[in-house]
Amino acid sequence: MRVVLALLLTLALTACDAPRLTGLATGVQNNAYSPIAAVGRPEEATFAFAPFPGMPGNVADELLRRIWRRSEDEGLTIIKRPGGKALFQVEGTLTAVSEDTNSLVFYVFDVKDVSGRRVHRISGTKRSSSTEGDPWSSVSEGDLDIIARRLAARLRAWLYSDA
Repeated sequence: MRVVLALLLTLALTACDAPRLTGLATGVQNNAYSPIAAVGRPEEATFAFAPFPGMPGNVADELLRRIWRRSEDEGLTIIKRPGGKALFQVEGTLTAVSEDTNSLVFYVFDVKDVSGRRVHRISGTKRSSSTEGDPWSSVSEGDLDIIARRLAARLRAWLYSDA
């Protein structure tokens, strides 16, 4: 039942402001909603990440550190200081649910331009290898690293898609 509720929540989040919904069941999804006209060259783009609501603080902090590291590995410029100005603000919503033998994390990351308009969305799922009651306690650092790597790779692919 929890999985069904989480899937419905993910569908609702994915449907927000989206002109169409495709590929949710296939895992990671990319839909570009407008060109990146604000960036003359992709290497000039800067990204800042908003706090992740609803996640335990220690898990959110670890995910953010891993996103920063993986994004920099991909050659992206990250603004780390709170309130720092970036061309793109990335807002993420993550939900973890318990299943019989593991936890499942659903994630949606919206990339917004300086006006606050969503220009891109990245979503997907990551299944953990164990379950320990609270679904977030079953999400390992390795799981967070996979989510961070997927996000960074998709951001770079989107940024350079029209370059």
